Amino acid sequence: MPTIKNGVNVDNLMTAIEAVKDDPANGKLTFTVRSSWKDGLKAEHQLGDYVVGKESSTHVKNHTMQTDEPREILGEDTGISPAETLISSLAACLTVGYAANAAAMGIDIDDMSFEITGNGSLEGFMNIGDARPGLKDISVKTHIKSSAPNEKLQELHDYVNTHSPIWDTLSSPISVKSELVS
Repeated sequence: MPTIKNGVNVDNLMTAIEAVKDDPANGKLTFTVRSSWKDGLKAEHQLGDYVVGKESSTHVKNHTMQTDEPREILGEDTGISPAETLISSLAACLTVGYAANAAAMGIDIDDMSFEITGNGSLEGFMNIGDARPGLKDISVKTHIKSSAPNEKLQELHDYVNTHSPIWDTLSSPISVKSELVS
């Protein structure tokens, strides 16, 4: 019978960790998304194949997401905005990080939620002044209910914030390349 904590199979988690320790190639990841413009500021995004380690896979279901901008930013508010998509990705990654690492540390989580705020300005997007076009800061409030001692929860919090892939991607310079194909 597998050990399940916070909905995470701890035995499989430990096996995966050992597989990456034994051969770092087992930890390589590649994700692909295909996006199509739908009119105005709307787009539809479909998940493509992905690679984990040396294995290429296809999602079991065809997941799609619609994006748009709020009316105040000339959209029709028919989907989540790109900025909200970005900070939702951070929340999703933190959810994974807390659930998996709490399970590995023997911490039971009763409830967990995040309040994430991103601040920016349209000035950079509109080429007004020298403002950058992206968000200038993001703040995260993590709410966890657990019977674990506060020191253990703080240890979990510090670990997750320093090992979250999306947090790292947002806070560290990465290489982004773009190619026009007409």
